[in-house]
Amino acid sequence: MVGMDNNKLFANEYIQIGALTAMISMAKSMGIEYGVALVLCRKKNDQGISYLKFDAVDNTFFSIRTNYLAIAMSKLAVSMRLGVDSGTITEDLLAGETGYRGCKVRFEVIGYEKWEIYTSFSGGTEIQDLEISKLGMAMLFPK
Repeated sequence: MVGMDNNKLFANEYIQIGALTAMISMAKSMGIEYGVALVLCRKKNDQGISYLKFDAVDNTFFSIRTNYLAIAMSKLAVSMRLGVDSGTITEDLLAGETGYRGCKVRFEVIGYEKWEIYTSFSGGTEIQDLEISKLGMAMLFPK
C-alpha cells in the first residue's frame, strides 16, 4: 500500500475490515449460520479496547439460545489476560472465563512499539472457530 509501513499493515483499519470480511465469508462457506468475528490490534499496555472491530454472520450476533458475541469476547479476554491462544491453558481460568478455543494472538515489535494482535471467532465448532481465527490473522499479515 502506498504510504503505509508494510511492517504495520495489521494496524490499518481497512486491512482489519478485510480480515473480518474474510472470516465471515469463511464461516458462511463452512455452513455456519450464526457467529461473530473479532479483530483487535493495540499497542501493548494500552488499557482500552477502542480499536476492537467485530462483525457477525448475516448481522446476527445471537441465536435463540446462544450469545456468540459474549463467547467470542470471552475467548478474547482469556487471550488478553494470559497472552496465549484461547483454549491452550485451561487450569488458570478466572470466574467468567472459558477454556474454549477460537482466539489467536500474535505479538509484534515495530521499532520501539510493542503490539498485541488478536483474532477471535465464535459460531462453529472449536476447530472451525480456530481455523477462521487463523485466517483472520493471516489476512492481517499478508506475505
